[in-house]
Amino acid sequence: RQMVCSLSLAGANVVRPTTPNTQGVGEQPPSRERVGGERVQRPSISFGVESCPPTMERVSPQPSPSAACLPGMSNLSSADTLGEAVGRRDSAPSMSCTISEQDTSLTKSPTSILRRRGQALFARRLTLETKQRLIGDTIAKDKDGSGFSAKQHPAAAMQTPGMVLSVWGSATADEDRFAPYFAQKGINWDGEIRSMPHRIGLKCHRGLKPDSPNQDDFFVLARPDSLLFGVLDGHGPDGHIVAHFAQERLPTKVMECLRKDSEAWEEAVKSAVSEICEDAREKLGSKAHGSGCTVTLAFMDNGPNAQSSKPMRLRTAFLGDSMAVHGSRKGGRGSKWDVNILTDIHRPDRPDEEQRIIEAGGSVLPANSQCAGSPSRLLTPEWNLAMSRSFGDFHCAQYGLSHEPEIGPCQEFDEKLEHLVLVCSDGVWDVIPPAQAVQFVGKFRPEEAQLAVDRLVSKAQLRWQEMDDVVDDITAILVWPNFADEAATGEVA
Repeated sequence: RQMVCSLSLAGANVVRPTTPNTQGVGEQPPSRERVGGERVQRPSISFGVESCPPTMERVSPQPSPSAACLPGMSNLSSADTLGEAVGRRDSAPSMSCTISEQDTSLTKSPTSILRRRGQALFARRLTLETKQRLIGDTIAKDKDGSGFSAKQHPAAAMQTPGMVLSVWGSATADEDRFAPYFAQKGINWDGEIRSMPHRIGLKCHRGLKPDSPNQDDFFVLARPDSLLFGVLDGHGPDGHIVAHFAQERLPTKVMECLRKDSEAWEEAVKSAVSEICEDAREKLGSKAHGSGCTVTLAFMDNGPNAQSSKPMRLRTAFLGDSMAVHGSRKGGRGSKWDVNILTDIHRPDRPDEEQRIIEAGGSVLPANSQCAGSPSRLLTPEWNLAMSRSFGDFHCAQYGLSHEPEIGPCQEFDEKLEHLVLVCSDGVWDVIPPAQAVQFVGKFRPEEAQLAVDRLVSKAQLRWQEMDDVVDDITAILVWPNFADEAATGEVA
């Protein structure tokens, strides 16, 4: 009976019951059996076929050329072609399919994947699955999930209500060390994130370090005329606490200074880091004595020309080895990106850094001393550091460690070129060179920024696993700047 009904669904034969069918379409009579001496009812199972009553009458359909696609079946009616008779249930596993010429309208979106779903014999159905394109799409889809919280960043409190959109990392608790490896860090968000003019993707997930939770952190603060974002990478037993402390406070102080003078970027960053360092020394105590974090900040704004409404420049500042890079190209998709590294990471063996350390009475362990590829290290009696500047790590200050951020070169955006900015922790840069990372994410469209960073982080994770049993925490923020005319017209560079 099931075979006869399946054939009828495909159109080879049509069966019509002569008695009412009290069962629902696709339902099988509930089965009963004895378990432990009691009669129990098993749940009904749908096979995706019409119920077949005992008495039927056969109706012969007219032949149709469409039946050629079903070998051995010549009685498929013209009213029930294969395209119209495709599956009527959604419970079967997915199967890949080939799209015919008449289906090309379904392939116009670069973020769409077509799959064909089947249930009964010869029954198929096309369904459309869409990738998350930007971080705003991810939040809109999953904001009610356990990893997302509607919470305003402290830096937004000092701004006009509703003027600042924020996405930032949640605090890492001690029990997070038991979270699954490669789990996504919790995200706080505030405002209508999908209304951000810039195309943004971000990803922060835990590595494979059994005794350590995810110690990376991040933030994105968007105003109509500016964008401030950054990555922080904690180290030491309490590095995640130090990183989150700085992540919540540094942007607040920087934005407070920039409100007074938008041109005072260097002064704003250096004064903010100095003030927050003193707060950390007082409020975190020993946690900031033996632990610290890197800090990399990026700020896009309109530039000094008050008449311009376009984000024409990018300014950066950094402590440690989390890098920021800028990519630009002319000619659109398929063209090669020109890559500009905006940060000269603070290694102890960098000549100017090594000189300061030696003058302070410290010493430097050269690169490759511990093993091939190992970085140089600042040596101290308590804790050796693979960087010469950081936030926190106060025990290293007397041996030459500096807490003063370095300011990167200002980048002027040429409106005739396409631009992207990529800021990552060393979980990316230790295994993927900057030029390669930019070329990789640059293969995606601007509106696929979230998909691009998802793939970049997965690529970095795989390379770590190929090299070692340990995988570092990995964080990446990708920004495709959107100029004012694009925001108004909806066009993409």
